[in-house]
Amino acid sequence: MQVSNRRFIQVAVLVFITLALALSAQAAGFSNASLKGSYSFLTNLRTANVSTPQFAAVGVMTFDGAGNVTGSYTSIADHAVQSGSLGGTYLVKSSGTGAINLTTGLPAKFAITLNSIAAGVAQGVQLLRTDDTNNEVISGTALLQSTTAGKYTVASLKGNFTLQYNPWTDDASLPEDGGVGIFSFDGKGNIKGSVTIMFGGSQVGGPFKATYKVNSDGSGTITGIGKHSLQIAFVLNSVAAGQAKGLQFLDTNTGDGNGNLVITGNALKQ
Repeated sequence: MQVSNRRFIQVAVLVFITLALALSAQAAGFSNASLKGSYSFLTNLRTANVSTPQFAAVGVMTFDGAGNVTGSYTSIADHAVQSGSLGGTYLVKSSGTGAINLTTGLPAKFAITLNSIAAGVAQGVQLLRTDDTNNEVISGTALLQSTTAGKYTVASLKGNFTLQYNPWTDDASLPEDGGVGIFSFDGKGNIKGSVTIMFGGSQVGGPFKATYKVNSDGSGTITGIGKHSLQIAFVLNSVAAGQAKGLQFLDTNTGDGNGNLVITGNALKQ
């Protein structure tokens, strides 16, 4: 009976130690090292104020795993396009929440939450701007491009990508608009595609051709879409074996229309 009791106590102690170690590991949670590598991002402004210019931005943020962030961006507001570099700091709490403080290029503060953790690194980040005190919200997502530094080219973007886009506007006089379609990138700078668009209650669209460029950081441009020769700024994400699996993009053709709107979207490889 005593041997049985001792064995029970030993097992109980072992279970307690195992649980304590597991809880300790869980308590350790996330840290700045959980956010490391280059991430494509897309943010949009939401507002009911018709006098506020619509705003959107795409770009790349590179986190060093130690609290520092650099990157590049392209933004549009009131038909004015800006591009530049980013810099600042970030902090990840053990819960997987945290903050980004961009101090150069496009100054802004964001609350963040990490998601889709793999090998200890977040594959995605949700963003909410916290230093805008107007009656509006700027939010978006960042998706892992690669955990290691890469130098991208047009060859990094090849194959068929399904696309979806929507306008962002508070102008009730503008026709509602949205589209789905396919980009077919040849890996050499040329695109063949097709798009189906609902515009003001009517279905339009069709095939198109365009060209594209990819910068070394995974940002890029598409030019020459459709009769309006649309221009798009994009960023690559979900890169595997040197090939992008996704895009985030915005329309930068400031001469296309006079309304207070921006157009943004995403594309995923088939």
